[in-house]
Amino acid sequence: MSTDDARSNFEAVDWSEVEHSRTLLTPERLTFTVGIAVVFALYVYDSYTGVFFVGRWEIDTLDWIVYGGVVVIASLFGVPMLRHRDQTVRRLRRICSKPVHAVGGGLLSLVVLLGFVGPAIYGSPSVTFANQYNPPFWGKSKMGWANQCAGEVTVAADGFTRYCQGSMAYPLGTNHRGHSIDYLITEGAAVAVEVIVFTLAFIVPVAAVVGIVAGFRGGRIDDLLMSYVDVQLCIPAIVAFIMGYMYWNTSLLLLLVTFGLLSWGGIARIVRSETLQRREDGYVLVARSLGASAPYIGRRHIIPNITNTLVPSVFHLLALFVLVEAGIAFLGFHHIQTYSWGSIIQEGTALSVSTGQDFVRPPTTTSDIWWISTFPMIALTATLASLKITGDAVRDALDPRQTN
Repeated sequence: MSTDDARSNFEAVDWSEVEHSRTLLTPERLTFTVGIAVVFALYVYDSYTGVFFVGRWEIDTLDWIVYGGVVVIASLFGVPMLRHRDQTVRRLRRICSKPVHAVGGGLLSLVVLLGFVGPAIYGSPSVTFANQYNPPFWGKSKMGWANQCAGEVTVAADGFTRYCQGSMAYPLGTNHRGHSIDYLITEGAAVAVEVIVFTLAFIVPVAAVVGIVAGFRGGRIDDLLMSYVDVQLCIPAIVAFIMGYMYWNTSLLLLLVTFGLLSWGGIARIVRSETLQRREDGYVLVARSLGASAPYIGRRHIIPNITNTLVPSVFHLLALFVLVEAGIAFLGFHHIQTYSWGSIIQEGTALSVSTGQDFVRPPTTTSDIWWISTFPMIALTATLASLKITGDAVRDALDPRQTN
């Protein structure tokens, strides 16, 4: 075996990084501290002035929590990726090496971009009942369903029936309140991104730390943590959410907190099981004999070697939470101003036209207003599929056994 081949089978140890990790001020900690301070300063500024940062974009409590989550994700994942650019580029190329993985990653990136930028661009359009049930730009709907038509009005062959042709003013049509469907899909993407960021920033780290500590320490600590996980898993999250719905409010934050606090036990168990297997491996024993700390071993040796099971589990949890949020919104347990994909799909299956306009006749079947449910269902399905595909791609890219 040549020297180059032998070197390619082992990862070079960056001793300066090892030494740097022992210092108090690391780039990750500095990013976290500065980021949280900036978010808190903006929150105080917004609370006392009430000035909109971008257009008429209103920022609520959950948005500020999500911004804090973005800071956590940036410090945990973004900074290490920037510090190891060559490694990051190599892994991104590996993710994009398969067309299906590239498509999945591209779709997920598009949803994330739409969720972050979309609300700032669209703002909060007002309700325009006069333009309700306008079809997509290539379709048509009966003129009697709405007071106004944004596109051209045509007359059928019988000479009595009039149709509203779609227009680019509402490319994907409107619902019964006159809201543009593309605006609602953007709002739904923002809700999905909030679910993903909250899960990645606050739930997954807790589950990973508990699993690693339980598996690495063992003994009474393991028994205590796993007993808590068993008790937690016995409490149905949906029941806790409905109780909160009864006594408090119907905010998305309540749903995230309820399901987040009661649903991370599965990942903790997976991490613990993998840690029990890895803690007796030779590289871990050598690191312990050389005096490496438990947090360093967990971060440097345990987590990278359990990515083949941890990463798919995390992305499965993300997809599950997005689906659960949409399902609960479909059932009506959501805030009326939260435009989730689930609530939009429900609107397309219910012919509600309480507009106070007696001359407006509602559609007779839900298939007449197919565009209201179809486009959110496509967006939800594409998001769930992209999470699954991207999870497999990231697992393949991070698994050291496929590299070395």
